[in-house]
Amino acid sequence: MDDSLGREQAVRLHESLERASIRSRRLWVRYLCLGGTADELEVEAYLHQCLDLPTRERDLLAWAANTMIDRRYHSRVPSSADLLRPEPDEQGVGAG
Repeated sequence: MDDSLGREQAVRLHESLERASIRSRRLWVRYLCLGGTADELEVEAYLHQCLDLPTRERDLLAWAANTMIDRRYHSRVPSSADLLRPEPDEQGVGAG
């Protein structure tokens, strides 16, 4: 499950960066400032789904992106915990 979660995070992060016109190098520098340990090539490979990263590193990348994305115009990049939460309709909302 972690592999599919990692791919989903990579896809959503890559799409968000593209929409917000944020380059991967800028993301990587911010990620390093937050305590990330992957090198620039690893982050680039992750963004293109060529490399899996541990959950901690993926979540740091999402956090780094979210600090740079203007939420008035772009949606937030989900963390692994966000993706594990069931959708509202799966929680029985509206079920009678």
